[in-house]
Amino acid sequence: MPSLRALGLGLVVLLLLQVATGIPVSNRAVAATDCKPTGVTKPTTPDPTLPLTGGATELPSTNLTLQFVAIGRGIQNYTCSGAGAVPVQQGAIATLYDATALARTNAALLHTIPAIVVYRPKPSGYMAVLNQHFSVLGDHFFDAASTPTFNLTTIKPVQTTFVAKTLGVSAPAGASAGPAGTGAVAWLLLNHKAGYPSIGPSQVYRVVTAGGMNYPTCTSASLQSIQYAAEYWFYS
Repeated sequence: MPSLRALGLGLVVLLLLQVATGIPVSNRAVAATDCKPTGVTKPTTPDPTLPLTGGATELPSTNLTLQFVAIGRGIQNYTCSGAGAVPVQQGAIATLYDATALARTNAALLHTIPAIVVYRPKPSGYMAVLNQHFSVLGDHFFDAASTPTFNLTTIKPVQTTFVAKTLGVSAPAGASAGPAGTGAVAWLLLNHKAGYPSIGPSQVYRVVTAGGMNYPTCTSASLQSIQYAAEYWFYS
């Protein structure tokens, strides 16, 4: 049986611990648990759902993970061999503005933006619309071999994706025809192009298009450049 002296020393030690830490001894285990570092488990939310055209045929869904959503603003180019010829798609040039955060919080608002910005000059810096500010994510263009290319220059390291068209469906009948009045380009599913060393997303959807369609015929041997805007959804 412990002596009174030993019990007294034990009580003194406990009291000194409580004074030194400011925490009742009985609560020390709880306090230690509460001091676990935060942010160990990254919160996850479901990816937003790709929009639908409402037509008889839709782009297929994906089982990949959404990485970025961008608003593309630029031009669709078509070549004309001469008067009366049918314009031939040559490619596109666009700046991509990062709309990932808005896609995750208010996709309905995001879907209204292409039809607005297609009528505005392309910003030289960030894009501001509907009280939203979108910084530049990168560029979209076609390389020398006419391969659609997405260069996400503000991601470190830079991510470059080369794709090929897998499937296209017509834009909804009510889609914005754009300032040229020619109609909205098709919605597309684009997948990584074999033989290209892409470093970045492996699948891209072009949806919610506004403008960009060619004129029905050419008036001369020239280049048709048609203003367009669209959403681009990037998956890996």
